Amino acid sequence: GEDPRRALAAWMTSPENEFFAKVQVNRVWADLMGRGIVEPVDDLRATNPPVNGPLLDELAKDFIAGGFDNKQLIRRIANSYVYGLSSLPNETNAIDTTNFSRHYRKRLRAEVLLDSIVQITDQEESFAALPAGSSAKEIWTHRVGSLFLDAFGRPDPNQDPPCERTSDTSIVQTLHLMNSEKLFAKVTSDQSRAAKLAASDQSPAEIVRELYLLCYSRHPDSPELEYAVKYFDNPEIERRAAVEDLLWALLNTPEFVFKN
Repeated sequence: GEDPRRALAAWMTSPENEFFAKVQVNRVWADLMGRGIVEPVDDLRATNPPVNGPLLDELAKDFIAGGFDNKQLIRRIANSYVYGLSSLPNETNAIDTTNFSRHYRKRLRAEVLLDSIVQITDQEESFAALPAGSSAKEIWTHRVGSLFLDAFGRPDPNQDPPCERTSDTSIVQTLHLMNSEKLFAKVTSDQSRAAKLAASDQSPAEIVRELYLLCYSRHPDSPELEYAVKYFDNPEIERRAAVEDLLWALLNTPEFVFKN
């Protein structure tokens, strides 16, 4: 007389069932670290062992003991030594792609990247069947048309399974950032961030610092600041064009597209 789905859910989340905890821990680890302890993340089997079995076991036990609390799991990983490692390779870990001896750089997901561009340029993106001002993360189906999201590997609803996304980089993505008419319109619009900065009374150095903070979440170093300010001094380039060019250039860099 009991709903079998309740019995299934109770068994899956039972502390005695280590498989559920390992699967969830592996997925969260992969999302934060760029690669799963078991890779691919949905292929846990005896013939595809984890690169660090004791680590996966201990994280799973801790996850169960914490009542399957995702926030506690994220806190545990984010406070770890390995999470804080630099993404810059050195002579000892340059060829390592599996053992987490350094942080593995990972491209921003399609929706996150598009929403970041919208926020930086201060220009909304419109989506079919969604109200004005909606973000890419709020799209309720991957069948909503978007050339940008398709180029950057969002899940293809016509593939099996329809939930897998592509994290690889491609020439199409590079060309899209360089040549997209929609992106060009966002950067050069009269209501864009670039236009507002150009019309402000901020100095070129202040504008450069603000653009770096917007795109990179950091201030420019001395050579970057000097180079960018010198670009504003070119008498053949108008102030607004200089701001637009700098913003366009920053959006086309690996530092913007990738998590460091």
